[in-house]
Amino acid sequence: MRQSVAATTPSDEKLVLETISTYLQALYKNDKGLFLDAFAETANVSHCSIADEKMTVWSLPDFIDVVDGLHKANGHVEEFHTDPDVAITGPVASVHVPFLLKLGSQEVTGTDVFALARAGGKWKITSKLYSA
Repeated sequence: MRQSVAATTPSDEKLVLETISTYLQALYKNDKGLFLDAFAETANVSHCSIADEKMTVWSLPDFIDVVDGLHKANGHVEEFHTDPDVAITGPVASVHVPFLLKLGSQEVTGTDVFALARAGGKWKITSKLYSA
């Protein structure tokens, strides 16, 4: 059976990347309001450790607490993305992107994979999976 899919517009990719940019600003500024702008209320964040392949999953409030702890421990937290791969089908999108995370003077590299949904004309991150 064939399902109809809502059409995407050329601006959808731009709007998806703006949502990811809001996440990056929230991380840098440690701003709960920006996190809430970027993420759906029910979003989760999962970390898969490269070293031991163990996974940790946080609710959005728990992830915001983790970020707060990183700021307190390191003084500076900033993430940089390069070459995002965006796929959009109707009201759902994914973004796969390599990152460089600066925690104080320490640098960590990895990959972010975001799932997003468009609701009420606004894109929201429904989940983030990352490895580092």
